[in-house]
Formats: sequence, C-alpha cells, structure tokens
Amino acid sequence: MNADILFTLWLSDFKSFESFFQIISTRLFSFSLLFLFSIYFFFKKKFWVFVFIILAILIGDFLGALLKEILSEERPCFGANGEFLIGEGILESLCGDQKTGMPSNHALNFFLFTSLFFLIERNLLITSILILISILVGLSRVFLIKHFLSQVIIGTALGLIFGILFYEIYKRTIKKWTFQ
Repeated sequence: MNADILFTLWLSDFKSFESFFQIISTRLFSFSLLFLFSIYFFFKKKFWVFVFIILAILIGDFLGALLKEILSEERPCFGANGEFLIGEGILESLCGDQKTGMPSNHALNFFLFTSLFFLIERNLLITSILILISILVGLSRVFLIKHFLSQVIIGTALGLIFGILFYEIYKRTIKKWTFQ
C-alpha cells in the first residue's frame, strides 16, 4: 500500500471525530463562514472586497473542477475501473458519485479564501483561525475518505497560489477603484 492509502486508513480509524469532520466538511459550514465574513466586510464598509473574494472563490472552484476532469485521479473509494478500492465496511454512498479527486476543491477554496483574506486585511488573529479551520477541513476530506492526502496537499498549494494571484488582481483593480 502507498503512503496515501495508509494515511487515509489511519486517519479514518479515529471514529470519535466523525461527527466533527462531517460538520466542517459540509456546504452549510462553508456558507455559514461566508455569511459571517459578509457581516465582517459589511461593518468594515468593504462590500466590493467581499464580492471580489466570492468571485475569486467561484473562479478557483471552477479551475479546480476543470483540473479534476483533466487529471482524472480517482478518489480513495474508487479504482481506475470504478470498483470499490479501500475502506472495508464503508458505504458506497459515503464515497459519492464523483470518482475524480485531484485536487481537493475544499482545500483549494478554503486556502484561497484564507490567503486572500490575509493579504487584503492583514489580520493575524482571524487569519490564524482561518488557517486552523482550513487545515481541519482538509483533514476532514481525508478522514471522510473523499480524498487522498496528496489531493488535499495539491488543493492547498493551488489555493495559496490562486490566493496570491487574485491578490495581485485585487491590488490593480478593487483596491484602486474603492480607495482602500
């Protein structure tokens, strides 16, 4: 077995964290965070910054999905022919119907948001919390057997790169237009 499979199986043995990882891996959790940050930017009177960050996440998510189609690397649950690969006793429904997993869009989006937030706001306390949340979301994807660790690491790296690229776009557009 390769290191990706071994790490996935090892992490998924910590059953007491299952509910926690399921919660932070849901869309509801993601949208709740975005809602909180919409309030943050509203009170800071930075509506266009928030809109820019949302657009950056949508573009990053699209690029991640495009890469999944191009790379066609299977998720932990599925082999090259679509057969059940690992996770004895795991319901196939837990794996979902999407068989490609490289890169992890959860990791990409959370780290894109975190890096872009830090570069724009320079708030170390909130950024530290976001880094912790982003790491936990990435680990949740491995724990829930949705991704291999390597897919999460690549998603993280792409999220950081996209965050930096979008910050460069931000400096040349939104920052100049809104006099911030």
